[in-house]
Amino acid sequence: MIPDPIIIINDASKPVGGATSLALLSARLFAESGYEVVYVTGDSGEAHDLPANVEIVALGGSPLLSLPFLERIEKGLFNRRAYDFTRQVIRKFDSPNAVYHLHGWAQILSPSVLYALASVEGRLVIHAHDFFHACPNGTFFNFRQESVCSLQPMSIACMSTNCDKRSKSQKTFRVARMAVKRRLLDLATTDALVAAIHPFMIEWLQKAGIAEDRIRVVRNPVKPFRTSRVKAEQNSDLFFIGRVEQEKGVELAAEAAHQAGRQLRIIGDGSDRPRLAKKFPDIAWEGWCSHAQIAELVKSARGLIMPSRLPEPFGLVALEALQCGVPLIAFADSFVAREAAEMGCAFLAADRQAGSLAKAVQKLDDDAAVESASHKAFDCTMALSCTHEGWRDELLALYDELLRTARSKGLDQSSAHAGIADSSASSMAAANR
Repeated sequence: MIPDPIIIINDASKPVGGATSLALLSARLFAESGYEVVYVTGDSGEAHDLPANVEIVALGGSPLLSLPFLERIEKGLFNRRAYDFTRQVIRKFDSPNAVYHLHGWAQILSPSVLYALASVEGRLVIHAHDFFHACPNGTFFNFRQESVCSLQPMSIACMSTNCDKRSKSQKTFRVARMAVKRRLLDLATTDALVAAIHPFMIEWLQKAGIAEDRIRVVRNPVKPFRTSRVKAEQNSDLFFIGRVEQEKGVELAAEAAHQAGRQLRIIGDGSDRPRLAKKFPDIAWEGWCSHAQIAELVKSARGLIMPSRLPEPFGLVALEALQCGVPLIAFADSFVAREAAEMGCAFLAADRQAGSLAKAVQKLDDDAAVESASHKAFDCTMALSCTHEGWRDELLALYDELLRTARSKGLDQSSAHAGIADSSASSMAAANR
């Protein structure tokens, strides 16, 4: 069945971060394929580069971290304005064949957007770009202990553990938000579909009670940096691509490169750059670069290092590099790295220590091993992602599934639930303040 319209909902319209970049990409791909697309954003809607035939509907809100403390708490738990805004979007654009696709919500829209969308959940896809629908801190990682967390989400042990990267009070807020979110739209009983970006995510989502029969795996789209193989065995430099922030583990990469005697070149920028530039003066800083600029730079790559302090459910740059023949160095709990290692094109570090990472980097000293890994990366890793067109078609298949199921059940959710949702929103907003 043909979705009409496709309503994409996301916190932001500026293409910074994976979820927003993918939300925008989907809008562009659908519009170019002739579908009616509405892009609903929590920000001003002024930073996008979408085609003119995509209708932009903007809340004009601000990210939580830019707000005063008390307002941040209130809007983070239940943003009444975002709720009213989303209800208005549904009233304006809903039809029997309308589908809704929620990407990011945690920075502006808040759990209130889920409450509004409960009225149309039978035609809703919720994209799990990370673990925020399952784990209060979004990562299944204890930042205090520097270890993967195996606790049951929202259990007493989970709620009482200070695992947040910022503070104990931030963890308390995240627990409260998760409790509110579950109350507003329970993913254990929802009619919505949850799109996971990697099959290894399923068991983690299930730990939080998300129903397995509602989870569908849709691997992210990847466009390789180059269409020809990088002859990594002839190169010497080690590359890091991404945000230079503490959680991305750039310091571990710098220390590992130093111990292994490799030049580290960083494509990207972030708040940790001044400190790291002072501590590691040998780093070559390339700054933020376009996809085409990166294509030229990675011709000199011996390997790409992805030393994230938390488990990466996908790792876009890893696949962009692998698919043009650049071997990967990463930790063993990275989902993509595990698959790439099985294919023979990734070198894994056993634990999150610079010494372990350096040992993995030192495997690049073997020219024959690097050449073999490069060929396997170039030849085999396309299977670990979608093309842009393939990703578009997989999303359309989800929409078709929802519409057919709704049609078979005779659902008209927008009219069935609208009155209930509107009448109870005021009491819900007050209860969550």
